[in-house]
Amino acid sequence: MNARKHEPIKITPHFFQLGTPAFPAYLSMGKEGMIIEGGTGSTFTIMIDQIESLAIDPKTIKYIVLTHTHPDHIGAVPHFHRDWPHIKLLASPIGAKILGKTELFKEFQLVDLGIAQLMKAKSEIDTLPQPVEDYAFSVDSVVKEGDCIDLGAGISWKVYETPGHSPCHIALFEEKEGTLALGDTSGFYVPEKDVFWPNYFESLEKYCNTIRKLAALPAKRAVLSHNAVIEGDVRQHLKKAMEATEEYHLELMERLAKGELSEEIAMDKARFVDSLTDIQPFKIMYDLCKVLIKNSLQNGKDDHFVF
Repeated sequence: MNARKHEPIKITPHFFQLGTPAFPAYLSMGKEGMIIEGGTGSTFTIMIDQIESLAIDPKTIKYIVLTHTHPDHIGAVPHFHRDWPHIKLLASPIGAKILGKTELFKEFQLVDLGIAQLMKAKSEIDTLPQPVEDYAFSVDSVVKEGDCIDLGAGISWKVYETPGHSPCHIALFEEKEGTLALGDTSGFYVPEKDVFWPNYFESLEKYCNTIRKLAALPAKRAVLSHNAVIEGDVRQHLKKAMEATEEYHLELMERLAKGELSEEIAMDKARFVDSLTDIQPFKIMYDLCKVLIKNSLQNGKDDHFVF
């Protein structure tokens, strides 16, 4: 049982936000349904309760599609496989390969447990999720650039390959209602403070190319994989994400040029992230900040940030 009620949010007549603000998933309904994002183990029962409260028959939900395979975006998938085995899992080709690597499962489980412990400490859940006996990820179909996922009733999602945050990342656009599922392509955004933490964990160049690519779409709203739904000027949100990325990169380069050690900079940046969010343990944030420094050194160029 959840310690507090997490209500689903109706965003459009065909589109709902599930999960929690920090770890949302989204439900798109045409004649059939599709869940966007794989949630966490600790948000699984929350999502089930929310779908029940919407009076939607689970049998009509045909797919779960993953924007990417980072542990905080896939943790509910084994629970869905156990309880709703009819749902088909969709991922990018690279994502499918990653989810087939059983040697990563221990890391996935440890991150998922860490998230659950933080949620329990904040009374967002009463108890930790029970472990899944058959912990695995079976991707039923891969989706790639240009593919369309047709849910009927005019609701169809087009797939865009969007690397940079991760090599397996995809975004999805639904033209009828104008919804763009960004995943983590624009970084970690905190709407209350209007602050970005850029997340170019794979490649700074690819991350910036992806932001430009998605800014060309005629989206009426963007749904992020943490914290926010952006209504209205999606292009402006992406422009601000690009500006924040350039500012972050230039600061790293300036501090390194002055002789600061990368470990000291990473610690400072991890403290900054910790002031924005507590959804991951501090050690993970520190390690990710070190990755950003490495990627800025490896492929940071001034022309990456042209918007």
